[in-house]
Amino acid sequence: MADPLSPDGAPPRDRPVDDRDARLQRLQRATSGPLLFEGMRRPWLTIALVVVLVAVHVALGLRMWSNDRVDLLGSLVVARPDRLLVRAGGQFGPGIGRGEAWRLVSAVFLHGSGLHLLLNATALLGLGRLVESLYGRGRYLFLFVACGVGGALLSYLGGTRLSIGASGAIFGLMGAPIVFGWRHRAQLPEGLGDDLRRALLPWVVLNLAIGFIVPFIDNLAHVGGLVTGCLLALVLGNRVVPGLEGRRWVPAVLAALAVAAVAWAAVGVAGEWL
Repeated sequence: MADPLSPDGAPPRDRPVDDRDARLQRLQRATSGPLLFEGMRRPWLTIALVVVLVAVHVALGLRMWSNDRVDLLGSLVVARPDRLLVRAGGQFGPGIGRGEAWRLVSAVFLHGSGLHLLLNATALLGLGRLVESLYGRGRYLFLFVACGVGGALLSYLGGTRLSIGASGAIFGLMGAPIVFGWRHRAQLPEGLGDDLRRALLPWVVLNLAIGFIVPFIDNLAHVGGLVTGCLLALVLGNRVVPGLEGRRWVPAVLAALAVAAVAWAAVGVAGEWL
């Protein structure tokens, strides 16, 4: 009687499925790396986000200059007073307690000084081009806004009176590629998932440690953004692994949600000035 099993012990009828899976995995490994590096050459949304952050910062500086508080050069670098940051949409605990939840969004686009902006913009330029390539622009925009909101929310829940900055979003943009590399390690070129973790985990640990040491750094926002980015990376599709892109309409819906949240925050900020 013939042995019904193949030499490796697998039923013959299962081999076509196994072969198909193996071919797909080889295709994924062969194409995901080139797609990732090709996408990093055109980080248009990352550049646009940096421009928006700079424009908001300059606008507040010009407000200070017009009130004769600083000279024109100083308007770019000196610290913004808390009163101005609250009016411009900072994560202000008492305001959120009164129902101004839009501050959780608007706070992401504010920075306290030129140095604060420089550090976050530099980090965003480096991380953003990676995440934009991994997830595509729609998912990336959603990640940026959602991680920023996650950071601002944890900061508020932790009792922080006033918090501003994109660092919560940036921590989320560090967490997402780490989880991506682990989640898709079998579909990425050999070692790429490990490289992502080795490159980013030390920065996460170092910056969290600095946040615990330096008193004026809002580490709750960092942790909130990091956790949000890691959780979203567990469920989001991507643009670099064939077969795992997710449904085509999802990026557009996520981008629309992010734009709607920013528009909601802009209306709230406008109400503070009108």
